Amino acid sequence: MAPGLSRSAALLILLALPGCVEIDPAYAESFTTTTAASGTTTDDSASGEASTTAAACECGPYELCEGSACIAPTKILFVNLDGVTTTFGNADASQNVQGLYTELAGTWDPYGADASTRETLLTALSQHWAAYRVLVTDTRPDPGSAPYVMAVVTATPPPAGFEGVAYIAYPDCGDLIPQDVSFVFASPTDAFGVLEHAKWASGSMGRGMGLHYNDAADDLMGLGDRFRETCYAITDPPLCSTHHPEYCDGDATQQSSHLELEALLGARG
Repeated sequence: MAPGLSRSAALLILLALPGCVEIDPAYAESFTTTTAASGTTTDDSASGEASTTAAACECGPYELCEGSACIAPTKILFVNLDGVTTTFGNADASQNVQGLYTELAGTWDPYGADASTRETLLTALSQHWAAYRVLVTDTRPDPGSAPYVMAVVTATPPPAGFEGVAYIAYPDCGDLIPQDVSFVFASPTDAFGVLEHAKWASGSMGRGMGLHYNDAADDLMGLGDRFRETCYAITDPPLCSTHHPEYCDGDATQQSSHLELEALLGARG
């Protein structure tokens, strides 16, 4: 992150990079499409937050507790805070292969946080995604677990040509690529803070599930800290054909980030 650059300015720079806002259809043609369930009408008062009622379960490390039963999550959100070496190709988080840019192939430093800061980051991320049937972890999932995306949160600065960006992620329309890789450029010692870093990580993974940016102050795909049910105008066309205009009174230029994710991932009970 460039010194003195605001988050909004950083995201504007990100939006100016064509590959960050439009995915080549060929990028996903070898992957299986995830089928989204039908949704409900939009309620502007909703916030996309899950119930905090605790359930009694003794589940495995990559399972969720629903009621009194352990279930597999729809997707695992792997937040890689420990550094990684990535290659360029067909995106596959399990193989550390990213399909964004050749410039993003290489070795990335760890985030560099102490245990307390790391826990704060993960807690914030879990709160962002609490409404959906996903699992947030900073431990790489075992082979055979649910599909997982990987957000590489690294203290390494962005490569040349990407200076000042907060994160880099494609809008994977319809989540065609089940194991996307995104990059978040953050350090515990920068001026933005761990809660802002968590928002960047969640935003990058939201992009990997087909969400667009907006300018909303309260939506996580804008400047907020939750995926909201409220419909907001999309700011980075072209639009995903997999979006549901029926969630927004038939207006395909608007997005309800919460309803899109709920349809794709399922709601936590």
